[in-house]
Amino acid sequence: MVHSDSPSGDESTPTEAAPTAAAFVDTIMERMAQQDAVQKVTKEQLAAIAAILAPLAGNPEDSATTIRRQLLVPNMS
Repeated sequence: MVHSDSPSGDESTPTEAAPTAAAFVDTIMERMAQQDAVQKVTKEQLAAIAAILAPLAGNPEDSATTIRRQLLVPNMS
């Protein structure tokens, strides 16, 4: 005899419909689009940081102050 864990003693289990192939593909495509958007923003941010750091490579003695000023002070233009 099999005992059920449910209080009503009902041994049937609720079943969920399996996702369709189209829904699965849609989910994957949405996630890929999100990843592309994040990668684009990251690439833009890295390009901005590289643009700030590039001129400083030739002037290492004043670079720390300049980096702080350019990265931490809001653009006033």
